Amino acid sequence: MKKQLKLVALALVLSLTTFTMVNAQSFKISDKFVEGTVGYSKTTDIKSSWSLNPTLGYFVTPKFAVGASGEFGKSAMGSTTNIGVFGRYYILNVGQHAKLYSQLGLASNSMKMSGVRTSSATADFGLGANYFVTSKLALTMHIADLVSYQNQSSKSTLSVGFSGVDNPFATAKFGVLYKF
Repeated sequence: MKKQLKLVALALVLSLTTFTMVNAQSFKISDKFVEGTVGYSKTTDIKSSWSLNPTLGYFVTPKFAVGASGEFGKSAMGSTTNIGVFGRYYILNVGQHAKLYSQLGLASNSMKMSGVRTSSATADFGLGANYFVTSKLALTMHIADLVSYQNQSSKSTLSVGFSGVDNPFATAKFGVLYKF
């Protein structure tokens, strides 16, 4: 039985290694991508909340991309619309498929709560990851914002760290990236 398990494990490692070599992923200057992340949460006795975040990007260098993004969402407190720009730097390759990135974004936000609309401007610096399933298709995860600044009606807020979140992966947004 032990010998069979070892053979199965060895076969699995060899097949994954071969798959990894065949599907090695790298970015080229002028590569473009579209990305979309989705967030959803539901708590007992509270209405559900959701967010949709479409993104368009363009690689200026093999590790640096610029682009535009939007976010549309609704929660128990109201609805939000954000439009912004970002710069993304791929900081670490984990194997052949996974790439970690840091992202600096600037956005204009609009919130509607109880019929009252408010506007704000934000700047944030966060972390994310892409896992390439094929050379063009990746699963993506926006992990968390490490630094966030918001200016709303002469009131400024600066947050550093995971902003009181015990588990940053619980607030992650998951989605898909397609490179063309």
